[in-house]
Amino acid sequence: MPYTFIDIEKQKTRIIKGIFLVLLVFYFFIAVIIWLVTKIFIQIAMLLHFFAEGEALTHTVSLRLFSLGEVAIVLFAACVIAVIHWYFSSRDMINKMLDILEAAEPDPKDSYHQVFKNIVEEVRVATGSSNIYSYIVPSSSLNAFAMADFKGNAVIGVTEGLLARLNRSQLEAVVGHEAAHVVSGDSLLATVTCSLFGIYAALLDGIGKVVGRDLETKGGQSAPAIIAIFYLAIISVLLMIAAGINFLMNVFLSRQREYRADATAVRLIRNPIPLAEALYAISRGWRGSESIPDSFAPIFITNPEYNKLEESEGVIPDLLSTHPPIKKRIGALLNMAGADMSALKESIKNKIPPEKGTVEFKEQPKREWLIYKDNSWQGPFDIKKLLELGLAPLFWVSRLDEVAFGRASDYADLNTALKDGLAGKDIKESNFCPECKQPLYEVLYEGAPVLKCHYCDGILANRDVILRIMAREEYEFSQSVAKRADLASKMSSEAIKKDIFKVTYELDCPTCKNKMRRKFFSYVYPIEIDECQMCQCVWFDKDELEILQCMFEKSR
Repeated sequence: MPYTFIDIEKQKTRIIKGIFLVLLVFYFFIAVIIWLVTKIFIQIAMLLHFFAEGEALTHTVSLRLFSLGEVAIVLFAACVIAVIHWYFSSRDMINKMLDILEAAEPDPKDSYHQVFKNIVEEVRVATGSSNIYSYIVPSSSLNAFAMADFKGNAVIGVTEGLLARLNRSQLEAVVGHEAAHVVSGDSLLATVTCSLFGIYAALLDGIGKVVGRDLETKGGQSAPAIIAIFYLAIISVLLMIAAGINFLMNVFLSRQREYRADATAVRLIRNPIPLAEALYAISRGWRGSESIPDSFAPIFITNPEYNKLEESEGVIPDLLSTHPPIKKRIGALLNMAGADMSALKESIKNKIPPEKGTVEFKEQPKREWLIYKDNSWQGPFDIKKLLELGLAPLFWVSRLDEVAFGRASDYADLNTALKDGLAGKDIKESNFCPECKQPLYEVLYEGAPVLKCHYCDGILANRDVILRIMAREEYEFSQSVAKRADLASKMSSEAIKKDIFKVTYELDCPTCKNKMRRKFFSYVYPIEIDECQMCQCVWFDKDELEILQCMFEKSR
């Protein structure tokens, strides 16, 4: 039987009731503890009074800590407090969370924003939801989110970094994923759990940072600094309590909901590949740790802060994590494409007539490749035709007689053909692009020698050459590069004070083959790079060196 709207509403109602019950139990236990501590102190005070006065114990000290009447009073107080908490937390919860994220409506004069708004409108029509609004978070991180309230209003939002990095089909897949959360009711549940304690945890965290900066400025010696220490201690305790309860609330959010949303997005856009590519791009970049509150993780497509628990499998990760491993999500999407491709290949194969002068079709091995291009699988083609179509190492391809598929760089014969296409360039056989697996060639950038990949436009340079490039002002920057440089320069200092580039895998250094570390170029210029700690070489993905140079020239 299909999973109907009635089933969704019933499950949503049960979980919301369960969340309120947890809230009630929490306040009941708090009230019980306060009541117990009060009664114990009263009993001790009475005993000390009798001993101090030398009087006989004319009054019986009660050993019964609770009577039925007292339990009723405590339960009633807990109910009142829980209802008040629920009311004020769930009232206007979307706007409260948008304010914390500093999200804003799309700028009508910004072409990037309008593309995103149009996609949300298309998905809104496709899902039949009338009250879905689009918002954008001014952060260079790569992430997306969805929220909903009890009135039927919903919000789908993305970060500026995601808009800059994804193409339209990938962005459609991400919006489709978030719309699936809205339609299924997952967004309402996630928004409720975040609003109950996540908002307070985020606010307390912000206040704690302000007090901490004030304490650091005053040197920790003056009277105001001592007061700041006292407040910081209180805030820390409250933050731990709020974060802990928010963590327990997340138990109600199964990580399976992400798989369901991925599957629904594939049904909306009719193609699993763009969503797999979008998740791959997100896993390679900064997801928003430090700039996005950790307590808001349930509403985002991936956890803003990478941790091993999220990327693990088992009973404990399934119970305590809100998102499944990105690798597994990408694998599931590729398996969807593989299943669809298998039928497609068989269909194409049956339609190809044997060529004249041949006895069997299998004697024509050249026309054996399918290529994913322009949002569809095309072929079969021979390798020469693939190159004419603009084959690049990161294109998805597959042999006609195989179920599996992968990047063009995964196939030795295609790699050889791609390498032959570099004839005439000053290639360095010992230096290969960590993404495309093709040899790099030497070019001059601002008059300085660097190694570049012909296919993905990545650049390899050492620190000495980079400093030379930064000192020169010959390069003209495109509007896109200037915009991304401006976004990166506006990042808050808290977002770059610690290493937050813990990604799902590390690149191999093109020079010494050791693992490279994903990080910011520096605290002053927070541009994502891959740096080898052994040979001090730096790998820049496409446009990253230009963005760094643009930031440097603006600051100068």
